[in-house]
Amino acid sequence: MNKKVFLFAITLGVTLFFAACNDDDTIAKPEITILELGEGDSHGNDHIAKVGGELHIEVEVVAEGKIDKVQVIIHPEGEHKSIIEHGEWELDTTYTKFSGLKNTTFHEHVDIADWAEPGEYHFDFIVTDMEGNQSSAESDIEIIEE
Repeated sequence: MNKKVFLFAITLGVTLFFAACNDDDTIAKPEITILELGEGDSHGNDHIAKVGGELHIEVEVVAEGKIDKVQVIIHPEGEHKSIIEHGEWELDTTYTKFSGLKNTTFHEHVDIADWAEPGEYHFDFIVTDMEGNQSSAESDIEIIEE
C-alpha cells in the first residue's frame, strides 16, 4: 500500500510541477507604439504624406518572444478614383531585418507613388514574434497633392 501512495504522490507532484511551469512560459504579445507617422522630409507626426514623396514611419516595438517579421500595409480608405493605367496605389511590405531583436525602433521611409490618388488611406503595422504571437497598430493617414 505504501508503494502505491508513494507512486501517486510522485505522479501528482510531477504533474503539478509541469502544470505550474506551463503557466509561466506564456510569452506576451509584442507591444507596438506608433511614435511618428508623417511627411518624410520633416519627420513629422501629422499623419500626412505627399503624392510622389515619402511617408516617415517611426514605431517602438517590444517583443518578449523576439521579432520574426514586421509588416506595413497601406491601402485606400473610402472612395478613390481608380487610375486605369496603374490601379489604386497601396503598399504591403514585410521587413525581416529586425528578426531576432527583442526591442527596436522601426524607422523607415516608404515612397508614395507619383500616381497615387490623393485622399484617405489606412495604415496597418503588424509585428509577428518568433513564438507566433502577433500584434498590430493602425492609423489613418492622408495623402495630399504636392
